[in-house]
Amino acid sequence: MIKFLLLFSLIFSSNAMSTPITPYEIERSLTDNIQIREYKELLLAKVMVDKGGSENKPFRKLFKFISGENDRSQEIKMTAPVFKENQDSKMSMSFAMPIDFNKENLPKPNDENIKIENIENQRFIAITFSGRSSDDNFEEYQEILVKKIKEENIKADLENPIRAYYNHPWTLPFLKRNEVLFKLN
Repeated sequence: MIKFLLLFSLIFSSNAMSTPITPYEIERSLTDNIQIREYKELLLAKVMVDKGGSENKPFRKLFKFISGENDRSQEIKMTAPVFKENQDSKMSMSFAMPIDFNKENLPKPNDENIKIENIENQRFIAITFSGRSSDDNFEEYQEILVKKIKEENIKADLENPIRAYYNHPWTLPFLKRNEVLFKLN
């Protein structure tokens, strides 16, 4: 049974790895898992909700949008990562759109709560880690990243950490890729 589960998870994780990753350029690697990177163009479909509510609601809204609930009834391929950011009393969840879309050719969401945001030439510092996508893990790696930012005297927006999720929820924890990012000033 254990061999079957391991084989099953490897098959599904390899499928998850075939999900297109939002492209970025690595400006500099500070450690094995900490990078300064630049996203040349990042087109996001974003939903804001009150913090403390279920994360399923914004995810479902975004998933419906890419599944065809838009003005063209067009399906949009899922990309990784899914971004989550807390801002004051709100939480945002964002799906990055595939690179063949821009603000002009992207279907318009039917749901007025989904906003399209175009980010150009934005630099981030990111720490990558595997394991469960738990608050404890994100907080642990966020602390490590903040310490490195202060050591390196890097100017970053430490008030608004961004969580990035790359894998399906059923991916085995040791195969998951998660990140904490901060925008650089």
